[in-house]
Amino acid sequence: MDQYIDKAYEVTTHVFGTDSGIPWWTWVFVLVALFWKALIPERKTARQMAEERDTAMLNDVFGYGKDDKKKGKKAKK
Repeated sequence: MDQYIDKAYEVTTHVFGTDSGIPWWTWVFVLVALFWKALIPERKTARQMAEERDTAMLNDVFGYGKDDKKKGKKAKK
């Protein structure tokens, strides 16, 4: 078992260590490329922004999404 652990440590040292032929900045590039979608949100299109604006405006005009419990209490009194 120790033989496998030693070999894995040796390989890891050669890939990431100071004797590696791969510079440190290439690993940063690989990590940024892997997590690009998580780090930078996708931009919305003009159509998506217009739809959100229109939905918000309709909700304000027609009262969608407001607390209905308050209306119910006022109607009962």
